[in-house]
Amino acid sequence: MVHRHGLVLVLIFMLTLGFLVGIRLGRVSEVPEVPGGSRPSAPFPAHVGSGGCRPGEPAAPGNTATRPVRTVAPQSEDGHGLSVRVQGPQELPAQAMTEAAPHSNAALYSCACDYDRVIRAELPYPSGADIACLQTHLATFGFDPGPPDGVYGPRTAAAVAAFQRSRGLEPDGVLGPRTWIALGKTGASLVAQGPAPPPPGRVEIVIDTVDRTLTILSDGKPYRQFPVAVGKPSTPSPQGQWKVVSKGAWSGGFGTRWMGLDVPWGKYGIHGTNKPWYIGDAVSGGCVRMLNHDVELIFEWVQIGTPVVICGNPFGPLRNPRRELGPGERGTDVLAAQRRLRMLGFDLGPENGMYEQPTIDAVKAFQESRGLRVTGVVTPDTYDALGLYLFE
Repeated sequence: MVHRHGLVLVLIFMLTLGFLVGIRLGRVSEVPEVPGGSRPSAPFPAHVGSGGCRPGEPAAPGNTATRPVRTVAPQSEDGHGLSVRVQGPQELPAQAMTEAAPHSNAALYSCACDYDRVIRAELPYPSGADIACLQTHLATFGFDPGPPDGVYGPRTAAAVAAFQRSRGLEPDGVLGPRTWIALGKTGASLVAQGPAPPPPGRVEIVIDTVDRTLTILSDGKPYRQFPVAVGKPSTPSPQGQWKVVSKGAWSGGFGTRWMGLDVPWGKYGIHGTNKPWYIGDAVSGGCVRMLNHDVELIFEWVQIGTPVVICGNPFGPLRNPRRELGPGERGTDVLAAQRRLRMLGFDLGPENGMYEQPTIDAVKAFQESRGLRVTGVVTPDTYDALGLYLFE
């Protein structure tokens, strides 16, 4: 009898323990995993990069992040443990913080710019134009990497280690997130030394992709101008009139600040860079890059809804040469074709710069009406029929 009573008590204990463990696991499972094995303290808000909504849609009421979340400092040069702060539309509090690794920033800001890769002097030695630029930059600050041959060998690693030592970092010669951040701080702006008072009037932004400048306007008058890097010819910065729809700050990734734009066909924004040697060039995936010092300065001036004009392409919204437009293409040239089709009376659904089925059908209808070969693809003869020419 005693033996049976003992078995009952053991069974009750095991069932109770299982119930408690189940509750605990259920709570943990509410928090999603982040690529790379880290776990945020709270779920990411959906579509943060577009202000809590899908691109082109207004912010949903009440779509805010109000949960307090802890942050962490960098732990190693492998990319884990860097903090991210995101701010969407005005409902989203500026103090909302999310723990994430740099590569998980893609869930928040999936622009087409290259990530800062972790580089080690291991055979076969990494190489590339970005390493040649790094070598030249290190030499400028007195850290000798040898000739700028674009190879990350022992001598370049030693120069990086010397740079790390000068910045209080572990001198391991590995070019990881903390070292990239330190490099990003070496870019000295020629136009924004020290703090500057905020613009006294209404703030607007004008970005000239030819001069590669970003100008802050105050009540329509130039207030401050900064050098920038813009999109390369294959991935140009989106020409047009946009608005800032999201803001973010982090300690890794694309510099130190992000201001996202409401471009409907992709994620584009104004952000910092940890590669200051590229400022003044056309090298990005379409975003506008600033020196970290400069982007941190204007970040405080720019609010959600701030107007942004991107101009400077002498060929207007078209590329030179005009590219073939077909299913899956996106960009200002697609938007220009859509607007011209609508002006000519062809219904194509939303004008969103995305070449989807409604645009294909409208192009086919237009081609048939003009006696062109019906393909649903915009080729030079269709461009000409639409009146979309290149003018030099």
